Amino acid sequence: MTKELGFVAATLILAGPAFAADLAVKAPALAGPLPAQWSGFYLGIHGGYGWGHDNVAGDISPFSNPSPRGGVFGGQAGYNWQYGSIVGGLEVDFSGADLRHSQSITGTAVIGGAFVSETVTVSSKVDYFGSARARAGFLLTPDWLFYGTAGFGWAHDSATGSATLSINGTVVDSFSNTFFNDHFGWTAGGGVEYRLWQNLLLRAEYLHYGFGSATYPNLIRGAVPVNYELSIDVVRGGLSYKF
Repeated sequence: MTKELGFVAATLILAGPAFAADLAVKAPALAGPLPAQWSGFYLGIHGGYGWGHDNVAGDISPFSNPSPRGGVFGGQAGYNWQYGSIVGGLEVDFSGADLRHSQSITGTAVIGGAFVSETVTVSSKVDYFGSARARAGFLLTPDWLFYGTAGFGWAHDSATGSATLSINGTVVDSFSNTFFNDHFGWTAGGGVEYRLWQNLLLRAEYLHYGFGSATYPNLIRGAVPVNYELSIDVVRGGLSYKF
């Protein structure tokens, strides 16, 4: 009996290392850190709605400050860097725009038995705008990114002043002036982005653009030049493909 017990013990001792080695081979490997799913270059499109405001210096009554508004559509390109739950990046975007506002004032009078009327119209339009911005955000989950953004912005707009003079319903005089301005300033905002699929990013964001003072010459014949400051607010959705 003693010899049999000794044989069993020796067998267990010799088999122990082999059994442990077998466990080490068959044990599942520990999972490494999650890959940086958000890092890389992306390219996409966006569309939405914008509203602007021309803050004119001085009294322009009976007209009010122009407030052009309408649709926007464009594209964006950028690059993201991911550090754990933090995502930072750089982005440029360009939007074609159709933000319009028009105001008309008609005055009438009877002069020498003739019915005289004059209609004066002032209209403004934002044609396009864009930005170059930095972005920084936090991944609430691996697929949901909440971010803020700020940087440099630019825009192009125009204003038209026209007048028509009629006597007894017949146009006897008319004119129209159109002036264009380029604007440079800043933009800031924020949004949320969702990793819809492995390489598709869906977003919703808000941006505010603020620009310095610009001047329109005499839009209306005989009027003095006016200074104004343009601002634009935009809400838009977008879809990007990450390479």
